[in-house]
Amino acid sequence: MNRKLKRLLGASCLLLCAGFGMQAGASIVGVDFGPPASSTPSNWNLVTGPGVFTGLVNETGDPTPIAITLTGPGIDNFNVSLLAATIPTHSTGLANLSGSVFTFEDRVDLSFTGLQPDARYDIWVFGARDILGDPGPAFEQAVSISGGASFVQVGADRELVVNGQVGAAAVDLANYAVTGQANASGELTIAVVDPGNLNILTGGVYLAGVALRPALEPNAVPSSTLWSLLLLGGLMTLVARRRGRSLR
Repeated sequence: MNRKLKRLLGASCLLLCAGFGMQAGASIVGVDFGPPASSTPSNWNLVTGPGVFTGLVNETGDPTPIAITLTGPGIDNFNVSLLAATIPTHSTGLANLSGSVFTFEDRVDLSFTGLQPDARYDIWVFGARDILGDPGPAFEQAVSISGGASFVQVGADRELVVNGQVGAAAVDLANYAVTGQANASGELTIAVVDPGNLNILTGGVYLAGVALRPALEPNAVPSSTLWSLLLLGGLMTLVARRRGRSLR
């Protein structure tokens, strides 16, 4: 096989690998709730209270079109010294997910906009509350994600609850993912509600963070970008084969 043919086949393989890498390696966009100037996991976005926050970056530090809106009555922020044993393993480390927004009222709403219309997303909702060592449950809250999962979070003092489970340091964050779906306008909503069952220390809603990424669906149809790369790679391979035959 001559040198030009090898280069052509090599370029084709690189394009195909890049395309599948784009599909499988989507980066998380993470939001860390907490007081101003709080430390965050690497390249997570700090949100300190209600409002609209645009231009979120992903974990590689790249800007995205995604924005988050946080609404609810009486929202404030507080430090939480998380129990290390309840913080899942993650490539960028989550130890700095050590703050929260909270309200003593019964509901907080989150809205992500700028998402891919009708696309499915992996979601992580983090609940946590620091009640200064008081025994028993610290909070209970029901979470509903548009077009996807619903679950209840129950946590004790300083435990990090990830979606419907108390976190564990030996478990990778990816294993806790649930899914939701953006609507035709590229919006995905999350409602967090205190069901009023515990009545512990005035009840309320307690959130340490939230994160999402495009869902890694085993039977997903490739994106238009990936289709283009696959077509280009196929054409280059076909040309390489024809050139190879002509050289025989």
